[in-house]
Amino acid sequence: MDPAGAEGFTLPAMRTRRSPAAAVVLVLAAALLAACGGESEEGPVDVGRGVYGDMCSTCHGDAGQGGTGPALGETDAVFPSCTDHIEWVTLGSERWQEAYGDTYGATDKPVQGGMPSMEDRFTAEEIAAVVLFERVEYAGLPLEETAADCGITLPAD
Repeated sequence: MDPAGAEGFTLPAMRTRRSPAAAVVLVLAAALLAACGGESEEGPVDVGRGVYGDMCSTCHGDAGQGGTGPALGETDAVFPSCTDHIEWVTLGSERWQEAYGDTYGATDKPVQGGMPSMEDRFTAEEIAAVVLFERVEYAGLPLEETAADCGITLPAD
């Protein structure tokens, strides 16, 4: 499935095990970003950095080094697809387990711990932005390619 948004904005193909509700959330996020030109006063990496600092750093460490939650330096190995990473953050461990079973990611890691669902805490755009931030900042992935994989249009320079 490759839903198209406004003028050249598309989401990457999603895996078939994704829930229909998650697909709708991603399509709506794409449409909203496209309608707004994908730009805000802050770029998506800055938005993601703020969300990470406000919520994620408590468990994953202020530099993604881990703590009560795992380190984030290899998130691209666990989630080669940004959309799957977004799905994990959106659902959290309990809802992921209900939807998909006892493992997650490409490495089939056992679902453990208490990754909370972020769906009711942040917008779809904020979740996509924090995932972009984690993949670029901690996994060292290239910004432009990673933004495209996450369905995010970067502001023009």
